[in-house]
Amino acid sequence: MIEKLTTLPLYQSINISLLLGSMLLCIILWLAGVAMQALSRSELPRIPRFSGSVFPHPLEELYTQLFIVFFALLSLANIFSDQPTEEYSALDAWVTAIIIGMIYVPMALRYMALPICHDKRKLHHLGITVLALVVIYLFNFTLNACGSLNWLCEVTGSPERQQLIDDMVSFDSPGTLAALCFSSIIIAPVMEEFAFRGFIYNVLRQRVGIIAAALSSSLFFAAVHTSLAQTPVLFIFGCAQCWLYEKTQSLRYPILLHMVFNTISTVAVFVFAK
Repeated sequence: MIEKLTTLPLYQSINISLLLGSMLLCIILWLAGVAMQALSRSELPRIPRFSGSVFPHPLEELYTQLFIVFFALLSLANIFSDQPTEEYSALDAWVTAIIIGMIYVPMALRYMALPICHDKRKLHHLGITVLALVVIYLFNFTLNACGSLNWLCEVTGSPERQQLIDDMVSFDSPGTLAALCFSSIIIAPVMEEFAFRGFIYNVLRQRVGIIAAALSSSLFFAAVHTSLAQTPVLFIFGCAQCWLYEKTQSLRYPILLHMVFNTISTVAVFVFAK
């Protein structure tokens, strides 16, 4: 492990620092919030998504913190993995997609079991969703236009694309490509929103407030993707998702935006990267 650390490229060292730093930030903020609220004996704020309910239960808070640590360890394992991509078969891709989806299932089921705040302004919320998507792409375009991302890649040696995108470009097997697309367009948007906005953001929101919760959870969201070149965009993406969640009081719109964003990115891979 020590030898591996000394031979890591600069961008991977930064990825590890961001990953561990954002993980510790989320946990420390949560602990500080718990301590401050205990000292002041203040009640947990109400979550708009759940009419009249306090979320989550202390055991679910602990579960969320363990999930944060698990996410960080999983991302670290991906960084240190030596498995060559040519050994990644279609069966491997489908098994990985299914296992990742199953990891999220308990959290998703618990979230869906909570009382729902009924949506009465669907058209208005769809407009907000489109606005959030436009802001994300404008930010991405601005970074590319001013050369900031190219500069970051040159200085750190970071690849311009995420590993998943490189996998899509390199594999010709229809089964493998189908598994990767399914994971990117369906599993990731649904399950990541349950985890990052539904639980991690909500837990921190109740303990330290909306702004601190949005910034810390979004930084962690960006860090677990272990793509330094995409970290700024993913951070803004996470913040936009938290804002959208607050405005719509529902996860369905962040999930929809996430699906559209990943679909556009996936299509762009096959149109331009190939």
